[in-house]
Amino acid sequence: MIFNMEFNIQSYWHVGSGLEGGAYADALVLKNTQQLPYLPGKSIKGLLRDAFTRAEKNNWFTDVISTDVENKNTLVDLLFGHENKDGSSNQGLLQISSGVLSSQEINFLTQHPQAKSQLYKITYSTAINGETGVAKNTSLRSLEVCVPMLLTAQIALNTSHVAYLENKSLVNEKLNVWLEQVVSFITEIGAKRHRGLGKVIVNVKQEL
Repeated sequence: MIFNMEFNIQSYWHVGSGLEGGAYADALVLKNTQQLPYLPGKSIKGLLRDAFTRAEKNNWFTDVISTDVENKNTLVDLLFGHENKDGSSNQGLLQISSGVLSSQEINFLTQHPQAKSQLYKITYSTAINGETGVAKNTSLRSLEVCVPMLLTAQIALNTSHVAYLENKSLVNEKLNVWLEQVVSFITEIGAKRHRGLGKVIVNVKQEL
């Protein structure tokens, strides 16, 4: 069972690499070895986990799952894993890849490397003195951002997981519905979201 999770990014966005770009930019976006932007699977897992947690707190899921009563595992624990009281951790059922451009886009950009520069822009910001309304000295910052684009990640199930075997029928029947419901919580990705970056529409489609 494979699901394609599409991130239709509507605005400039920034997932930081932690690197500085010298005179080019104060902060660079995360790129792969081909110098292409991507959304790490770890970040996507965090977004999805947060969405499922919010949905679970609002009683969206009324289905009964087989859980470990002692550790009070929940649907979120089942799908994403959890840490035990002794410090050990259990993996969840979901395996999530990074969000990447389409294979056609990657092939084009590999054949035309000069076009990669069109994926990035530099934005500038500065701090304003609240009393004078004038920009503070040395406060100008440059940020590399990615242009709007469509990224796709894949979600797969670990069907050898003991918890999957215990909840196989329910998970197979409901996972598609659960994913379609909770992605409505994901409206922004990356950093600087309070500045209008990272607006996104997320959809999930099961591969046939």
